Amino acid sequence: MCVRARWSVFGLLVLFSAADAQEATQAQRYVIPGHGSLSLNVPRAWMALSKPLEKPPSVVLLFRPASGGAFSVQLTSAWLAPDKLAGFTPESIRSKTQDSATKLLPEAEEKEAAVAELRGAESIGYYFSLTSRGAPSGPEDYKYMTQGTVRTGEIVTIFTILHRDPVLPEKAQALRMLAEAKYSSEPSAATTLQIRESAQGYELTVPAGRLVMTLPKGGLTRANNPFGGAANNPRYFYFVDHKAFLNLSGWFEPQQKFTSVKALWEGETREWARQGLPQPKDVSFEKVGRWEAVVYDMPVPGGSSAQIRAHWVQAGTWIEMHISITSKNTSAESRGKMVEMLKGIRVKER
Repeated sequence: MCVRARWSVFGLLVLFSAADAQEATQAQRYVIPGHGSLSLNVPRAWMALSKPLEKPPSVVLLFRPASGGAFSVQLTSAWLAPDKLAGFTPESIRSKTQDSATKLLPEAEEKEAAVAELRGAESIGYYFSLTSRGAPSGPEDYKYMTQGTVRTGEIVTIFTILHRDPVLPEKAQALRMLAEAKYSSEPSAATTLQIRESAQGYELTVPAGRLVMTLPKGGLTRANNPFGGAANNPRYFYFVDHKAFLNLSGWFEPQQKFTSVKALWEGETREWARQGLPQPKDVSFEKVGRWEAVVYDMPVPGGSSAQIRAHWVQAGTWIEMHISITSKNTSAESRGKMVEMLKGIRVKER
């Protein structure tokens, strides 16, 4: 049962130094996409790799020493819908942990696998520890393993702790980190859109991202989200220019959510058709600077509603922009104003 650490190096690399000896740990928040975050008290001397996943909503974590390979702590923390979360009672977690231990016993030195409780203010779980019969044969092989499952709020974490020395202080640190875990359903500040107003315009950015978008102020004013639904997004923005009859909205999203302009447009129009909404007219796909845009008209009584859906993809971020002008102007006039507006929006990488 010689256990091997398997990990593809990906995502964000964060190195915690032990410069502040008075605080052995530092609270780190790991985003569960669309479902809040998990906070862990991570020892400062550890190195961490993290990768958030959209489907299923989860984060995969690896903790190792800053140098050498004395241990490896591997976590997968997933948000579960209420119906699935209901199946993770303390009794069921203990039973599943015992089953896992029993299956591994034939490859272990131990004759029995004792299951221990892991409990904290917000966490409850169980774990077991086993010793491999075989000797490690490579740098990624470990003789000692601790494995278990812990529930923290709406998050279920499956964890494995691997090490080479029979007595390892980091094992106790890892278990304490899991017991002290905290879950927040609120969006992380790092992934929430921030908007700063100046005399010249509005600066929009998501702290965890690398893009900054600046809107020229003109007659734009911030407005409350009137739509609900998908617009209830911590990275959504909405502005209006009442004098120009112009609305401007959109959101920042991870680049991996972007497919292609045509695929997104086809999905959007299929949904409109399914809901029995009017179909767009005079549709054209255009490049406006670095924006990839779809320009079209929507039929309205007594005038025109010219609209643009534009996309900017760069440095891991996708910005989707929707501009519309509904007035008695001709479609050509409204389209010209929207294109000028789009050209005046600056996007830069920080």
